Amino acid sequence: MSYLYKFCCMRQLLVLFLCILVYSACKKSDDTSGSHDLNGRFRGTFHRSTSPDTAQVTFNFKPDMTFDGTGGPSYYPSICGGTFQRTNDVLAVNDTCAWTANFDWTLIFDGSYNILFTSENSVRIWKTNGAVTDEYLLNRITR
Repeated sequence: MSYLYKFCCMRQLLVLFLCILVYSACKKSDDTSGSHDLNGRFRGTFHRSTSPDTAQVTFNFKPDMTFDGTGGPSYYPSICGGTFQRTNDVLAVNDTCAWTANFDWTLIFDGSYNILFTSENSVRIWKTNGAVTDEYLLNRITR
C-alpha cells in the first residue's frame, strides 16, 4: 500500500508540474492595448476642461498610420490631418497641415495623447497640460 500511495503522489506532482510548465510557456502579449485597433472612422465629442463648450468631431484613422478629421466651429478643436503612431497607451500625433494664426494653436490635434479603449468600438483620447485637459470621446462608425 505504501508503494501505491507514493506512486499516486508522484503522479499528482508530475501532473501539477506539467500544468505549471504549460501555463508559463503560453506567450503573453506586452501590448496593453489588447485586440483594439484604431483603424476606422470615429465620431464623438471634444471637451476642454476650462471651457463649458463641447464640440462634435470626426476622425478617420487609416492603416498606413495617417489620419484626417474635422473639428467644431471656430477651430474648437482644430483637426486636419497627419500621421500617428500608437504604442500601448500613448498616441503620438503629428499634424501636417498649414494653419493660420487667427486662433489658439493649443487646440490643434497634435502631440502626445493618452489613449484608452473603453470597449471594442469606443475610445477615450486625452492629454493634460497643467490644469487644462483636452478630451476626445469617440465611437467607431466603420472599420
